[in-house]
Amino acid sequence: MTFEDFIGFLESKMRMSHVYQPLLIKTLVAAGGTATLRQLALAFLAEDESQLLFYEDRIEKMPVRVLKRHGVIKQDGDLISLAIPRLDYQQRSKVRELCERRLQAFLQQRGLDVWANRMLEFDPVSDVLRYQALAASGGRCALCGATKDESPLHVDHILPRSRHGKNVLANLQVLCAECNSSKGNKDVTDFRVAEATLDPDCLFCSPGFLKGAIAENRLSYAAASPEPAAPGHVLVIPRRHTDDFFTMTAAERADAEDLLRVLRNQFQTEASGALGFAVGMKCGAPAGQARAHAHIDLIPRG
Repeated sequence: MTFEDFIGFLESKMRMSHVYQPLLIKTLVAAGGTATLRQLALAFLAEDESQLLFYEDRIEKMPVRVLKRHGVIKQDGDLISLAIPRLDYQQRSKVRELCERRLQAFLQQRGLDVWANRMLEFDPVSDVLRYQALAASGGRCALCGATKDESPLHVDHILPRSRHGKNVLANLQVLCAECNSSKGNKDVTDFRVAEATLDPDCLFCSPGFLKGAIAENRLSYAAASPEPAAPGHVLVIPRRHTDDFFTMTAAERADAEDLLRVLRNQFQTEASGALGFAVGMKCGAPAGQARAHAHIDLIPRG
């Protein structure tokens, strides 16, 4: 590459999603054109204000507080000093040797986990991954079922990056702004629905029963009740095998409600013209639930 091409790249062709590219080039120029990865990493560290702020906070909250309590150091504002008389050369050598020995013994026992809090992935989610996550979600919040028309949708890390979560599709789910803002970094719930959670002994999971669906959407389907209480009695059933209404996810409940509205409109426009509807559900055998797969009864009346 010629110098002119190099300048042209810097001025107009370099696409940036972070400060890394110009910082690396600037560091290489300062080093005469060549540097090891270690030298580059040290240069990046010197430029990273967030790292400096992190360690200022960590030092004051942890070692400073503990060592002050033991009378080893003293603090005057931002100035930290040893609370012992000035050391001579031999004393300084002895202290450095003891500290190095304690450091190496601790590192040998714990390994790189000592620095695990700084070995995290903080790069932004790429546009490709963001699109894939949104497409997989069907444009809905995985927790409450809200669409982009109802609330801004965020791409959320299931295992947060502060806990070593990665920028991979398997670790990304879509949550609306409200649900995402209420989710702490200790919550690692995957709110996405597992498509293949079926019970081979369950009627509502069987392929034959599913083929009789009269309406369906992403997470639910509707079919005629196998034990109708009245003509037109239908069931709205989540595709995933789950015990009852209370174990359905918010997204499943939202899709089931959508199907109930679709079916109501169909019944009302048919020749018989239903005048009313009984909508209900039973949760648990003591309540009369005969099949351990969540379902909602819709019975036209009149």
